[in-house]
Amino acid sequence: MKWLIGLAVLVLALIIGAIAMTSPQPFLKARDAVGTHYVSELYPENGNRNAAVAYYELTAPPSDLPVIVMFASAGREASDFNELATTLNAAGYPILMIEAPGIGQSVASQENPDLFDLARDAHGIYAHRGSVVFLGHAFGNRLARTSATLFDAQTAGVILIASGGQKPIPDKAAQALTDSFDPRLTIGKRKDAVRYAFFADGNDIPDYWLRGWHAETGRLQGGATRTTPAEDWTHGGTGPMLVIAGLQDTIAPPEDTIDLLERDYPDRVTGFRLDGAGHALLPEKPNEIADAILDWLSTSIRKEAPE
Repeated sequence: MKWLIGLAVLVLALIIGAIAMTSPQPFLKARDAVGTHYVSELYPENGNRNAAVAYYELTAPPSDLPVIVMFASAGREASDFNELATTLNAAGYPILMIEAPGIGQSVASQENPDLFDLARDAHGIYAHRGSVVFLGHAFGNRLARTSATLFDAQTAGVILIASGGQKPIPDKAAQALTDSFDPRLTIGKRKDAVRYAFFADGNDIPDYWLRGWHAETGRLQGGATRTTPAEDWTHGGTGPMLVIAGLQDTIAPPEDTIDLLERDYPDRVTGFRLDGAGHALLPEKPNEIADAILDWLSTSIRKEAPE
């Protein structure tokens, strides 16, 4: 009889474990990314890190259109850009979606990098591809602006989606962001956290937004932000800038982000505000975002390098 009880307990434990692993745990892969996967090995000066940048490429017929380089949100995968990248690529733009350190085969060249280190790591992928538009979502807006600062002569423009970094994240939103990564929480509590931090009320949360949360990557990116003075990167070079903001964004409220960028750089910034959207934005308003970007790309990007 005891062995039957023991067997029943073992079977129950296996069932519970299987359910846990197939449920949308935060650390599981969000989904496959579009494009062709490549890994570019890096050779840092210290020579003691097996550094590399993984990325996904969508090619386009030869043209004078710039390549669009995409940086994802904190701890998130490049596949968050799947729909946007596919739409922009169909319009003729070559796309490079950069995978952050700690995701897939990407490893930073420095143990404790700053934003400029992360931007330099990615630079070799597009250094010889002509003019570039840097596009960043949420945390990725920092790398977009830092890259444009470092490589201003190559920059045709900068696109910021849910751009933060101007002011600290409000406390409740900051806690919800932290909870989005936490595998100890129930799925219900974590879904509530993802909704508050990233999605406007009434918007569906795709299943892949309950996965693909890479905590170590998020910590590395947070450290990079803290060790890089804001005044060194927030201007994002000298080129034109499109800023897209959700009016219900709790992490980067419009008054702390897009309003400030329009005030500080009135001659460079084109603002686009979306009602019914939070910090996620990409899965909330995909068509509106793609249309705004394509319109801006056709009318506002820089055609010649600055003198």
